[in-house]
Amino acid sequence: MYSPISGAESNEYELRAPGEVPRQVFSAPKQAGLLAKWSVFGTLLITTTLSTVLVVAHIIAVLLGLIHASAVAYLVQYGVSLAFFGGTSFTTHSLRAMINTSTQRANWKGPPRYMLPVLGMSVLSLISSGVWVGAITPVESSTVVKQTVLIPSYDNTTHIKEYPSEINQSGPSDMAKEGHFTYSVGTKLLGNLIVIGSSATTPDNSTRRHPKIDNTQYIYEGRSYGVGSAVGLKDSAVSNISFATGYRYTERGYSADVECIYNRSTALRIGREFPSRIFAVEGYLPDSTGSRQYSEYVGHSPDAIVAASVTYSDDSIRRYVGIAAGESYRALNATQCTVDFTPRLFNVSVALAGRNITVTPLDETDDFDPPRNITRTVVRQFELISNDLTNFYESVLGNAFLSSIRAWNISYNANGAATEEFATLRGLENSVTAMADSMLAAYGAAQVMVGNFTEEREVDITVETLVIGQRAYIIAVAILNALTVAAVIEEAIRTKGWRGLSSQDFTDSEWLLLSGYRGGQEAAESERYRLHHLNNIQRKPVSKPGFSTSQFSPGEVRVGMGLETRVVMVPATGGRDGRMAVKLSTRVK
Repeated sequence: MYSPISGAESNEYELRAPGEVPRQVFSAPKQAGLLAKWSVFGTLLITTTLSTVLVVAHIIAVLLGLIHASAVAYLVQYGVSLAFFGGTSFTTHSLRAMINTSTQRANWKGPPRYMLPVLGMSVLSLISSGVWVGAITPVESSTVVKQTVLIPSYDNTTHIKEYPSEINQSGPSDMAKEGHFTYSVGTKLLGNLIVIGSSATTPDNSTRRHPKIDNTQYIYEGRSYGVGSAVGLKDSAVSNISFATGYRYTERGYSADVECIYNRSTALRIGREFPSRIFAVEGYLPDSTGSRQYSEYVGHSPDAIVAASVTYSDDSIRRYVGIAAGESYRALNATQCTVDFTPRLFNVSVALAGRNITVTPLDETDDFDPPRNITRTVVRQFELISNDLTNFYESVLGNAFLSSIRAWNISYNANGAATEEFATLRGLENSVTAMADSMLAAYGAAQVMVGNFTEEREVDITVETLVIGQRAYIIAVAILNALTVAAVIEEAIRTKGWRGLSSQDFTDSEWLLLSGYRGGQEAAESERYRLHHLNNIQRKPVSKPGFSTSQFSPGEVRVGMGLETRVVMVPATGGRDGRMAVKLSTRVK
């Protein structure tokens, strides 16, 4: 194998100095450290051009992975260069494998064992780039920011009271693009309340989903508990935040706990017709004070009447709803529901994209309406609703109750194990609970939109973001960087700072071609010089015994054209007649 010539111009074939390797390697940990800082301290990137960001991230990852592979390749190249020019012998296969490894080029020629370094370098490059992709690719995340919204305040409940079911006698109301808001909840929001009462029980035992009583198109997931009424009304501070996905806050409210029974001894009865088509419903309830409860219903007969009677009492915290029903609704007759209102804190979670509201009860709290004006007014609405929605032919409220009862039977009593009375009470409880919750929410919305009785509440807003990289991949990148730096340091110590590293690059094809060309020129010139001397010797006469030619001196050494020629006098003709001949011994210097 021909060795590279020593006289080649170093500035044409010079590689980067050994000190360049640490610079290449340390740039990677610098990047990894920066990325790790972003991940740990939560530096976030918000962008709408996600596809462009991903493309850029992959390009950067490939470049950063190339730094790892290049650092290892330089270590291999420098090590082989030191060994090659230091006189270490190489086979053509092993040298080719080292060249392919340092240049990160796959070449399938040669024995399979020499392919392992090449494959290892290729795998390292792929793994490094892949890890970098995970370390710098933006991933979906979220952060929480603080803001304030307006919620109902119940410090002033002046407008929350019972208003007559008469024209021009209703409570304060307002119509806005967000909906119709009124303090006459039981008479002005009848349609919404009946829908809520009839759908209070889901026939498939799923979580109940029901809309708010407004035009905001928000839907409660499960019970509303009468809170969350300001959602979509006074939360523009949240909706104006870009990429906000939802928010949550706490709000005071009442948890309505309803229990229904059959009170067979109730004194509440539907009376005789007097005058024509007018039927009085009267009697005492458990919380009646002073006088009987009295109201009048219309009908062709008492069969279609469903009267929900509620005592107007300031003395009882517990509220009662007594029902007297005609023959068409006999399952509801003599039912009695107690409604206990427990003041609590509630967590209200709002999903902006799906317009969903989820309410979770928290701990009990002090009563924010000690006179219980709110709860008394809410329960009184059942009497107004039952009276207004009973006509000559049917009771709309009674139909709503029966619809909930039928749904309960479908959902919970498919095998008929529960009695009809039990099913009736459970379905009725669900209807009364759902309607009470919605009426509480309606009064809360009226406080906000009509009475302007509000208070500020801090909310936690969840903002959708993109965070740079994942911690696991960032740690993997840091480990790769540490291993690479350790390899550089170890190699620098072993080679004493790459001392003696030649400027010649045996991996450079241009350098190899030029070296081969120049070496071939000198070899050809040496061969021509040797042949020239041999021709001269062939023309010299053979000397006789004792003859000494003047052209050649025994032991003479001639140097020229890179060749060393030694003159030796040897016996001619096999030494038989004493003649001498000149022998030239030529070798490359």
